[in-house]
Amino acid sequence: MQQEAMMYFSKLDDSPMFRQQIQCLEEIAETLRERGSKFYKGCRKYTEGLTEANERDAAFASSLESFGGGPDPISMAFGGPDMIKFAVVLREIGTYKESLRSKIEHTLSDRLIRFTNMELQDIKEARKRFDKADAVYSQIRDKFLSLRKSTRTEIAAAMEERDVPGTL
Repeated sequence: MQQEAMMYFSKLDDSPMFRQQIQCLEEIAETLRERGSKFYKGCRKYTEGLTEANERDAAFASSLESFGGGPDPISMAFGGPDMIKFAVVLREIGTYKESLRSKIEHTLSDRLIRFTNMELQDIKEARKRFDKADAVYSQIRDKFLSLRKSTRTEIAAAMEERDVPGTL
Protein backbone atom coordinates (compact mmCIF):
# COMPACT_ATOMS: atom_id res chain seq x y z
CA MET A 1 0.00 0.00 0.00
CA GLN A 2 2.84 2.40 0.80
CA GLN A 3 4.41 1.81 -2.62
CA GLU A 4 1.08 2.62 -4.26
CA ALA A 5 0.88 5.84 -2.27
CA MET A 6 4.44 6.73 -3.23
CA MET A 7 3.61 6.13 -6.90
CA TYR A 8 0.46 8.26 -6.57
CA PHE A 9 2.45 11.07 -4.95
CA SER A 10 5.60 10.81 -7.05
CA LYS A 11 6.49 14.45 -6.37
CA LEU A 12 5.45 15.78 -3.00
CA ASP A 13 5.33 19.50 -2.48
CA ASP A 14 3.88 20.54 0.84
CA SER A 15 1.31 23.14 -0.02
CA PRO A 16 -2.22 24.08 0.94
CA MET A 17 -3.44 22.20 -2.14
CA PHE A 18 -1.51 19.07 -1.12
CA ARG A 19 -2.93 19.28 2.41
CA GLN A 20 -6.41 19.67 0.94
CA GLN A 21 -5.86 16.54 -1.17
CA ILE A 22 -4.73 14.62 1.91
CA GLN A 23 -7.81 15.79 3.81
CA CYS A 24 -10.07 14.77 0.93
CA LEU A 25 -8.47 11.31 0.73
CA GLU A 26 -8.83 10.86 4.49
CA GLU A 27 -12.51 11.78 4.28
CA ILE A 28 -13.00 9.28 1.46
CA ALA A 29 -11.24 6.61 3.52
CA GLU A 30 -13.46 7.34 6.52
CA THR A 31 -16.59 7.19 4.37
CA LEU A 32 -15.37 3.91 2.94
CA ARG A 33 -14.77 2.56 6.43
CA GLU A 34 -18.27 3.53 7.54
CA ARG A 35 -19.90 2.06 4.43
CA GLY A 36 -17.79 -1.07 4.70
CA SER A 37 -18.78 -1.49 8.33
CA LYS A 38 -22.48 -1.22 7.48
CA PHE A 39 -22.06 -3.64 4.58
CA TYR A 40 -20.20 -6.09 6.81
CA LYS A 41 -23.04 -5.97 9.36
CA GLY A 42 -25.54 -6.57 6.55
CA CYS A 43 -23.53 -9.56 5.35
CA ARG A 44 -23.45 -10.99 8.85
CA LYS A 45 -27.22 -10.61 9.28
CA TYR A 46 -27.87 -12.18 5.89
CA THR A 47 -25.60 -15.17 6.55
CA GLU A 48 -27.23 -15.67 9.95
CA GLY A 49 -30.62 -15.59 8.23
CA LEU A 50 -29.45 -18.14 5.67
CA THR A 51 -28.28 -20.44 8.45
CA GLU A 52 -31.61 -20.15 10.27
CA ALA A 53 -33.58 -20.70 7.05
CA ASN A 54 -31.48 -23.75 6.24
CA GLU A 55 -32.16 -25.21 9.69
CA ARG A 56 -35.93 -24.57 9.28
CA ASP A 57 -35.94 -26.18 5.84
CA ALA A 58 -34.15 -29.24 7.21
CA ALA A 59 -36.60 -29.48 10.12
CA PHE A 60 -39.56 -29.23 7.75
CA ALA A 61 -38.04 -31.83 5.41
CA SER A 62 -37.62 -34.18 8.38
CA SER A 63 -41.27 -33.63 9.34
CA LEU A 64 -42.38 -34.41 5.81
CA GLU A 65 -40.29 -37.58 5.75
CA SER A 66 -41.58 -38.77 9.09
CA PHE A 67 -45.20 -38.06 8.18
CA GLY A 68 -45.31 -39.33 4.61
CA GLY A 69 -42.21 -41.46 4.29
CA GLY A 70 -43.54 -44.85 5.21
CA PRO A 71 -44.61 -47.62 2.80
CA ASP A 72 -47.91 -48.03 4.64
CA PRO A 73 -51.29 -47.26 3.00
CA ILE A 74 -51.88 -44.14 5.17
CA SER A 75 -48.63 -42.52 3.93
CA MET A 76 -49.57 -43.43 0.36
CA ALA A 77 -53.04 -41.96 0.83
CA PHE A 78 -51.59 -38.61 1.90
CA GLY A 79 -49.19 -38.49 -1.05
CA GLY A 80 -46.10 -39.88 0.69
CA PRO A 81 -43.95 -40.26 -2.46
CA ASP A 82 -44.62 -36.63 -3.40
CA MET A 83 -43.82 -35.50 0.15
CA ILE A 84 -40.51 -37.37 -0.01
CA LYS A 85 -39.65 -35.66 -3.31
CA PHE A 86 -40.51 -32.33 -1.73
CA ALA A 87 -38.30 -33.12 1.28
CA VAL A 88 -35.40 -34.01 -1.05
CA VAL A 89 -35.81 -30.70 -2.87
CA LEU A 90 -35.87 -28.82 0.45
CA ARG A 91 -32.62 -30.49 1.50
CA GLU A 92 -31.06 -29.62 -1.86
CA ILE A 93 -32.15 -25.98 -1.46
CA GLY A 94 -30.57 -26.08 2.01
CA THR A 95 -27.30 -27.22 0.45
CA TYR A 96 -27.39 -24.24 -1.92
CA LYS A 97 -28.17 -21.87 0.95
CA GLU A 98 -25.20 -23.25 2.89
CA SER A 99 -22.97 -22.80 -0.15
CA LEU A 100 -24.21 -19.22 -0.60
CA ARG A 101 -23.62 -18.49 3.09
CA SER A 102 -20.09 -19.85 2.86
CA LYS A 103 -19.28 -17.83 -0.28
CA ILE A 104 -20.64 -14.62 1.24
CA GLU A 105 -18.72 -15.19 4.44
CA HIS A 106 -15.41 -15.99 2.79
CA THR A 107 -15.58 -13.83 -0.31
CA LEU A 108 -17.24 -10.70 1.02
CA SER A 109 -17.16 -10.61 4.80
CA ASP A 110 -13.59 -11.77 5.36
CA ARG A 111 -12.12 -9.55 2.65
CA LEU A 112 -14.16 -6.59 3.77
CA ILE A 113 -13.18 -6.88 7.42
CA ARG A 114 -9.52 -7.25 6.43
CA PHE A 115 -9.78 -4.15 4.25
CA THR A 116 -11.44 -2.02 6.91
CA ASN A 117 -9.25 -3.22 9.76
CA MET A 118 -5.87 -3.35 8.05
CA GLU A 119 -5.66 -1.23 4.94
CA LEU A 120 -7.75 1.70 6.13
CA GLN A 121 -5.79 1.60 9.39
CA ASP A 122 -2.61 1.95 7.30
CA ILE A 123 -3.97 5.28 6.07
CA LYS A 124 -4.32 6.54 9.64
CA GLU A 125 -0.80 5.33 10.47
CA ALA A 126 0.60 7.06 7.38
CA ARG A 127 -1.07 10.27 8.47
CA LYS A 128 0.49 9.98 11.94
CA ARG A 129 3.93 9.44 10.38
CA PHE A 130 3.38 12.43 8.08
CA ASP A 131 2.34 14.67 10.98
CA LYS A 132 5.36 13.57 13.02
CA ALA A 133 7.76 14.19 10.13
CA ASP A 134 6.11 17.55 9.49
CA ALA A 135 6.61 18.57 13.12
CA VAL A 136 10.28 17.55 13.03
CA TYR A 137 10.75 19.40 9.73
CA SER A 138 9.12 22.54 11.12
CA GLN A 139 11.29 22.42 14.22
CA ILE A 140 14.49 22.06 12.19
CA ARG A 141 13.40 24.76 9.73
CA ASP A 142 12.77 27.16 12.61
CA LYS A 143 16.25 26.46 14.01
CA PHE A 144 17.96 27.12 10.69
CA LEU A 145 15.92 30.22 10.03
CA SER A 146 17.04 31.57 13.37
CA LEU A 147 20.72 31.32 12.37
CA ARG A 148 22.41 34.56 11.45
CA LYS A 149 24.42 35.11 8.32
CA SER A 150 27.48 35.55 10.48
CA THR A 151 27.19 32.02 11.97
CA ARG A 152 30.30 30.00 11.23
CA THR A 153 29.90 27.25 8.66
CA GLU A 154 31.13 24.47 10.98
CA ILE A 155 28.46 25.37 13.61
CA ALA A 156 25.70 25.25 10.97
CA ALA A 157 27.05 21.90 9.65
CA ALA A 158 27.14 20.45 13.19
CA MET A 159 23.54 21.50 13.76
CA GLU A 160 22.53 20.02 10.43
CA GLU A 161 24.14 16.64 11.21
CA ARG A 162 22.57 16.50 14.67
CA ASP A 163 19.04 17.46 13.55
CA VAL A 164 18.54 15.50 10.31
CA PRO A 165 15.41 13.36 10.85
CA GLY A 166 14.93 9.80 9.61
CA THR A 167 12.83 9.05 6.59
CA LEU A 168 9.06 8.67 6.67
